[in-house]
Amino acid sequence: MLGKTAKISLCLALAASMLCSGLAGHASLAAAKAKLKSKKMQLTVGQTKKIAIRNKNKKAAYSFSSSAKAKASVSKNGTVTAKKPGKVKITVKEQYKKKVRSLGKVTVTIKAKSTDSAKKATPSPAVQASVTQPPAASAAPVTAAPSENPTVTYKPIEEYVLDTDVSVPAGFMNVNPDVAGTVETITYDSTVIKENEVVQRKAKVILPKDYDPEKKYPVLYMQHGIFGNEDSLTGDNVQNVIWNAIANGDAEEMIAVFPNACANEYGGAVDSDGNPIGGDTSRGFNLTHYAAYNNFLNDLEQCLMPYINENYPTLTGRENTAICGFSMGGRVSLHIGFTLQSKFRYIGAFCPAPGIFKHNDNGVNEEGLFMPQETFTLQDEYMNDTLVLIAAGTNDGVVKEFPQSYHDALEANGVPHIFYKTKGGDSENGSGGHDGTVYKHGLYNFLRRIFHLHD
Repeated sequence: MLGKTAKISLCLALAASMLCSGLAGHASLAAAKAKLKSKKMQLTVGQTKKIAIRNKNKKAAYSFSSSAKAKASVSKNGTVTAKKPGKVKITVKEQYKKKVRSLGKVTVTIKAKSTDSAKKATPSPAVQASVTQPPAASAAPVTAAPSENPTVTYKPIEEYVLDTDVSVPAGFMNVNPDVAGTVETITYDSTVIKENEVVQRKAKVILPKDYDPEKKYPVLYMQHGIFGNEDSLTGDNVQNVIWNAIANGDAEEMIAVFPNACANEYGGAVDSDGNPIGGDTSRGFNLTHYAAYNNFLNDLEQCLMPYINENYPTLTGRENTAICGFSMGGRVSLHIGFTLQSKFRYIGAFCPAPGIFKHNDNGVNEEGLFMPQETFTLQDEYMNDTLVLIAAGTNDGVVKEFPQSYHDALEANGVPHIFYKTKGGDSENGSGGHDGTVYKHGLYNFLRRIFHLHD
């Protein structure tokens, strides 16, 4: 048993020990201040990446500002979007209570996307669905890529653009087992979702009736709308529009890929802090969520397309590759098509969402992926050899006049294209709104104009 004096001494020793431990703990907490994980970042034009901060104070607010927004913009949560080659400094600050301190600057080095960066081209007249004015220079038939049959040529884009008939056959959306092909689910590895990690992602692959693995097919990539995933389009029976178009003789046999265009680790909507929102879609309108769709450009180019070309009998080259989408998927398709011009000869956007240009919609103030007059155009070599088709609803209260603004910019830049508004459905009996009757109408007209060989 300890005596009274010994007990007092032991208590004092324990108290001193606890006090020292507490002070050490406070000192450790004080030392763990928020700081930048890296002060350097490298991006290519069109790529997005979030600035990482260590030891973030959950009660503090962080702000980001770009020294040159035309080259690189930065969102409220620190997601940088590369727009033009060059160097940009992003200033990062932390505000806790009334104190503001600088965390420093991140130097962003932006490189051009190989030869695919959009540049100003010589204007040539744009073409609407109701106009029959040809481009300034008539394009000759295009020869297939050297990797394919060198004797095969494709119809010139001028023939597609001048075809202003946007009618669709009765029953073009019907489910018809007699013309149906098959739907497969694939899983592929993506290296562009999380830094230094591989994330497995899924997509649907649509094969035509009587698919022959010994035969090669052109490929269409189609993107869903916001809050969707790889199951959304098949759930809306879009594959039947493709199979009907083939059966009607309006479209070539093709492989269609329906991916998940939301390229983040969850494959779905997140709030502004990057956390999944579950079923509360009202919190999904934010820059962090939109950045995941911008990142799909990297996922498609670097991961999904190589997987498809390796595992399916595909015809490669831009003459055999098309991209299109509905709503947010339309925005994604315009983003990818105009950024990777050497990879896609056909670009379709059906009721495309805002974001191609600077806008403020649904409470989101976004800088935009392109400048209307400076970068939303085609390079000289692709100006008269790229099909661009934009279809919009006559009464679309969701994307409103954004599709019209994209048409206006293309027209001002002299980019030959097709733009039309429709009620959708069979014989214009659709809603004219933001739904399948309209976007499937646009898809059918897009399918009629892609992959055709020259007679």
